[in-house]
Amino acid sequence: MSIVTKSIVNADAEARYLSPGELDRIKSFVLSGQRRLRIAQILTDNRERVVKQGGQKLFQQRPDVVSPGGNAYGEEMTATCLRDLDYYLRLVTYGIIAGDVTPIEEIGLVGVKEMYNALGTPISGVAEGIRCMKNVACSLLSGEDAAEVGFYFDYTLAAMQ
Repeated sequence: MSIVTKSIVNADAEARYLSPGELDRIKSFVLSGQRRLRIAQILTDNRERVVKQGGQKLFQQRPDVVSPGGNAYGEEMTATCLRDLDYYLRLVTYGIIAGDVTPIEEIGLVGVKEMYNALGTPISGVAEGIRCMKNVACSLLSGEDAAEVGFYFDYTLAAMQ
């Protein structure tokens, strides 16, 4: 839930107007909108690079994943792995745009551990792939923007622990 929605819901539940502090937080959120959209656009424009380089780094660090018997062994399974990484990058952009982790949580993380366990896919490999993408994505951005992006990647990673 965005800061705007949260503030309104809380104020309405108490039958009151928004407080000066709530209005200041909403103002800050609105003013940061341009920046959040710019960051999301950079990630969207570079999604193939982020996913490909993140995947390559994963496969270097975890050769077992692409070796015979690994979950990403073979062309089709490697493509499936990269598709999953792309999915998590997309979720991160949703969080950035919303300025909140709710889209990441509600769209993509509910039941993720159970799903990968049922598929026999080690969650540690998925998490490592996301970590690798985080590094690639952050390298495309300045310090403050990279920190913003890092927060949403870290949230995604924490949910997988």
